[in-house]
Amino acid sequence: MSKFLLLLGPSGVGKSAIIDELLKLDSRFIYISPFMTRPLRDGERNKIPVNDEEINIMWNEGKFLVVNELYDGIRYATPLSPITQALTQKCFPVLDWPVSQMSIMAKTFPNQLYSVYVFPPSIDILRERLSRDGRDSTGSRVQSACKEFEEFFSQRYDNLFDVSISCEEGKLLEIASTIYEKYLKSFN
Repeated sequence: MSKFLLLLGPSGVGKSAIIDELLKLDSRFIYISPFMTRPLRDGERNKIPVNDEEINIMWNEGKFLVVNELYDGIRYATPLSPITQALTQKCFPVLDWPVSQMSIMAKTFPNQLYSVYVFPPSIDILRERLSRDGRDSTGSRVQSACKEFEEFFSQRYDNLFDVSISCEEGKLLEIASTIYEKYLKSFN
């Protein structure tokens, strides 16, 4: 039996980079492409830009597990069908996911989740990552991350993830390999 791998943590911690490495490690990993109401950023792939009306229509048709409104009014929608197909085919669905929405996943996929909380080596590094690609012009993402890290380090999320890991520059393959090994062991 495979499990749905969720990478948790705020924007800029390195979840997408880790997912890219996981996809290289094992062809059974299938990235669950979210739909979103913003255009793709330069170099961004594996996400599907749509407008609000399209998300509303697909939501009403039952195609999404959930629609989240995250930063700056941007909506992200998680399609249900690719997740269930991957699990049925004994593949490894993988997605970055907000820790605040874990109850949705736990309810929908009981005993089928493996969650990894990803955090940066420091807030300064996170701030630099977010400013480097222009994702935090208002500072709201860093502020939101600081609040989430406060809750994480106070152990508020301990029952929501299986393992936590710091995403350090230059160690992506090592980090992905560690996650992969622990993920596979979770099947037993």
